Amino acid sequence: MKRITLLVIVVFAMLIVAACGASAPAETEVPVSQPVATEPAVQPAATEPVAATNGTEVEVTLGDNTIDSSLTTFQVGVPYTFIITNKGNHAHNFNITQPVSVAGSLDAALQNALLVVPKNELGGGAQVTVEYTFPDTAASTQLEFSCLITRHYEDGMKLAVTVTK
Repeated sequence: MKRITLLVIVVFAMLIVAACGASAPAETEVPVSQPVATEPAVQPAATEPVAATNGTEVEVTLGDNTIDSSLTTFQVGVPYTFIITNKGNHAHNFNITQPVSVAGSLDAALQNALLVVPKNELGGGAQVTVEYTFPDTAASTQLEFSCLITRHYEDGMKLAVTVTK
């Protein structure tokens, strides 16, 4: 009888451990890809956080359904240090891209993004530092900071920015 009780307890404990270790269903997300380089000044997605240099610091805060930034007007050719903090509970991505209404779709916006920081780097509570300098072509383009995950973007995770020469 003791062996059966012990066996039941072990099986029950294994079921609990297996249930706790199962991953949550993945959110719908636009596939992350490298932006298409149109000129040498366009920088690819961030791969590792970098130390701040002499660039102007820009604090970007991601929440669940919000993006706030300490600056929204930028100049071409000026180096900026983006300190991107996810204060939300969900993972987000961060992009500098044309609005989806101009690009045509989330996929098109992502494919033509000037800067992409993927979701796997911006989980809840994460902070990433990225150096970026806007190219000349950015001055004549409608741009925004955004999270291009389907429901996140639709729920308001976008912020219009202006780039001047």
